[in-house]
Amino acid sequence: MGRLCVAALVAFSLTACGAKTGLRVPDVPDDAPDALDVDDVVDASDVLDAPDAPDVCAPTTLPVERFSAEVIFAIDRSGSMGERTPSGITRWQAVTTALSTVLPAVERELWAGLIQFPGAIRFDNQCGDNTRIELTPRLLNGARVLAALRSTTPFGGTPTYDALQTAANYYRTTPAAGRVRGRYLVLATDGGPNCNAALVNTSCVCTSARGCLGPRGNLSCLDDTRTLTLLASLSASGVPTFVIGTPGQDVLALAPTLERMAVAGGRPRSVPGEPAYYRAEDVGEFTAAFRAITTELVRCRYVTNPVSDPAQVRVRVGGRDVPRDRSHADGWDWTRVETGEVMLYGAACEAAQRAEGAVALRYGCVD
Repeated sequence: MGRLCVAALVAFSLTACGAKTGLRVPDVPDDAPDALDVDDVVDASDVLDAPDAPDVCAPTTLPVERFSAEVIFAIDRSGSMGERTPSGITRWQAVTTALSTVLPAVERELWAGLIQFPGAIRFDNQCGDNTRIELTPRLLNGARVLAALRSTTPFGGTPTYDALQTAANYYRTTPAAGRVRGRYLVLATDGGPNCNAALVNTSCVCTSARGCLGPRGNLSCLDDTRTLTLLASLSASGVPTFVIGTPGQDVLALAPTLERMAVAGGRPRSVPGEPAYYRAEDVGEFTAAFRAITTELVRCRYVTNPVSDPAQVRVRVGGRDVPRDRSHADGWDWTRVETGEVMLYGAACEAAQRAEGAVALRYGCVD
């Protein structure tokens, strides 16, 4: 083949083949547009702005039941409980009237028991026998408690320590009944504890206006040290005590003892300007004190399953959301997160009482 033919074949091959890949590519016309710039490429999101997937949240309904508590009412029936209140009735009548108002509203959730102290009194022993519980705690026990109180006449000393020790022995040796969630004492007294024969009447603080000298005068000595120790021990063991006190004219300066007893018992009031104990002088104040205590224990207290994130719990009363209120004025709050205990306060509590069974707890979907 001549040199001209070989050159022609080489030129044809270079025109028809890709320079690097060896793949055949079509010829590009001279008037073809330039390659698309990257900025000219339409983004897919400009074509279709797809909506976000809807948030799917299905809150869980939590089981809820009223808190059930076991309470022993330790009621002082010493002679000073026969003194008159500002309204003219005796302190003893004020206590009995107050409990007759409060107990019927809570006796389906409150396992109520009773100790009256001093117990059975002999003519030679005004401190009585305080070794037994008059009524052991049970539901629907209000009528029995009231009947026992109404059949009593105030008399004798104030063996507070002995009564508390009897209650402590009962709680230590007797398992909690039914679905009881907590065990408590409610102590109502109008004087400083006494009836400790081991005290020395010549060096003690005396609880009697008549003094502590004379035969058996030491039984009127203030028995505060061991009483406070026992109250603190009971609280540490899981049995706190609410203290309702009537210092009266307080000529013997017993109010500070009531204050210390309330603190040692583990359930002091925390109202600015008010004493740590529930001060009650007449039937209205006794009623308010008993109602406040039983409301805290069972009337507006509920139990649900413990949850991993307490902030995701929502409470509804009567179909309406109730805000969480850590000030405990009006709303709800946890009382014990670890055991699933919640409490309603203010209008939320009252609404729950007007619409029985209308309290609902939901878990999840809380922003």
